[in-house]
Amino acid sequence: MMVPFFRSLALVTALLLASCANQQQVPASPDILRVGVTPNSPPIIFKSGGQYQGLDADLARSLAAEMGRTPQFIERKWDRLLPSLQAGEIDIVMSNMTITPERRSYAQFTSPYLEVGQMILVRAGEILFYQDPRVLAFVDKRIGVEEGTVSDTFVQRYCPKATRVGLKDPSQAIDALASGKIDAFVHDAPVIWQLSGPAAVKGVAMVPTPIGAESLGWAVRRGDTATLNKANAALKKWKQNGQLAKMVNRWVPTRR
Repeated sequence: MMVPFFRSLALVTALLLASCANQQQVPASPDILRVGVTPNSPPIIFKSGGQYQGLDADLARSLAAEMGRTPQFIERKWDRLLPSLQAGEIDIVMSNMTITPERRSYAQFTSPYLEVGQMILVRAGEILFYQDPRVLAFVDKRIGVEEGTVSDTFVQRYCPKATRVGLKDPSQAIDALASGKIDAFVHDAPVIWQLSGPAAVKGVAMVPTPIGAESLGWAVRRGDTATLNKANAALKKWKQNGQLAKMVNRWVPTRR
């Protein structure tokens, strides 16, 4: 007879095995480009109608075509993208990822494909207060961030008087602002550009001045120079022939 402790242990083990089985696993193959994504950052990467959409999705398909491979999108939670890359579960991360020194310690990055910055979404009636975004460093406000992002790090580091409010997904920001849960939401510019469109009907607006400058790039596993070189060669080609600008303009025509 199984005693309660071991019955519980068996249950936990079964749940862990089920969890591992449910995580998408695609074996490495010279014919497949396994692209790691967290599809919650429109217009850069998101899902619509069960399909992957956005700038990074289009670029991933184009990159795979350049390499003569079939793109396979592999979903991971944001904080599991780089560990999954290191573990060999994916070949490249193309998911609205800002290039930072910390991330460079875990992976190699391609040349930047889009220059962005942090931006702020606020209630429309309070936008004048935030016209100079540096005010965030000096006020006691509730600032929403997507947990584990560069925006999260930025608020923790440079907004000492603020109360940080972690959100699981950027899509929660509009309702959080409208309901008064937060006073401002900070995220990468592409996400704020996307949110500021439908947000207008709920009395929410984008502060037009960005905070600093950042570069988006794709992460490749250390030592995988073949994938890195092919990705950089494709980016160089697309920058020269205008294909990159065309795709960027399709998804972020409102960028400043």
